[in-house]
Amino acid sequence: MLNKVVRSMATMLVGFLLVFLPESAMGLIIRVVGAAFFLPALISAIRLYMSRNQVDTMRLIAIAVIDLGSMVFGVWLMVAPTTFAELFITLLGIALLVFAVFQVFVVYSAQKYRPMHWGFLITPFLLAVAAIIVLANPFGTLEAVSVMLGICAIVSGLSDLVISIIAGKKAGTDVEVISNK
Repeated sequence: MLNKVVRSMATMLVGFLLVFLPESAMGLIIRVVGAAFFLPALISAIRLYMSRNQVDTMRLIAIAVIDLGSMVFGVWLMVAPTTFAELFITLLGIALLVFAVFQVFVVYSAQKYRPMHWGFLITPFLLAVAAIIVLANPFGTLEAVSVMLGICAIVSGLSDLVISIIAGKKAGTDVEVISNK
């Protein structure tokens, strides 16, 4: 039960960091993800080097290329998190724009079978506006996304905490935050 409480508190802490320090917290999260790419790839590369005589050449090359790619990607995330975040937000804007155009095409294609109300074009229009905003101001969008993720993390952590307390009372084992019994 204590594990759930600690997990809930950690989730809420990350959420508060994302809300109150959006740029710093997002950079830290991207760096941690970079380390999560780099370290396992490094360990795999070391293990591969140690067992190089036992692995066939093609498999050795394939695994080495994958490890090298993961390490390079991880280093990039750790060294330049804002560049990655800006690129990611830009790709998100492009995807939104493509999806908006696709939605207009779907509404237009549906006209062949049944007359469609102009209201069906509201969603593609809003998606296109969102895409333009994202593409015009990726850093502002990054902060907004960070704050939204932070709010979601706070609500999720609080919800998990309440559920743990309620479940503990129903099961007859109250949650003890201080001691680990």
